[in-house]
Amino acid sequence: MTDENKFGEDAESRQWIGVDLDGTLAEAEPWQGFEHIGKPVPNMMKRVKIWLELGYRVKILTARAQDPEQAIPPIRAWLTKHGLPELEITNAKDMDMIELWDDRCVQVVPNTGNPVGPNPEPYRR
Repeated sequence: MTDENKFGEDAESRQWIGVDLDGTLAEAEPWQGFEHIGKPVPNMMKRVKIWLELGYRVKILTARAQDPEQAIPPIRAWLTKHGLPELEITNAKDMDMIELWDDRCVQVVPNTGNPVGPNPEPYRR
């Protein structure tokens, strides 16, 4: 059994790439409420559009979605305004997520706890 099919034959069709909103797809700005979303980040916009053209499933993975009634309508409007289709919006990972693009992540080597790349200052918070 390979990783590609360990969750069933249709696992590939359920796989998705998570893209954070604030600081990743949109410029991070001080919080001004759900209606305010920063300007698009050109490199990420281009990347997401290419993924979609290639047939990848992309979801917006944002903490804003913890309050879906207030968060989702402005995000949908922002996506449309900037030329993206109606993407799924969530605040949760699941077993089908294959990649996460986020300005706050520190990637670790699986099963080690060691960061990939330079070790961030360990007790900075």
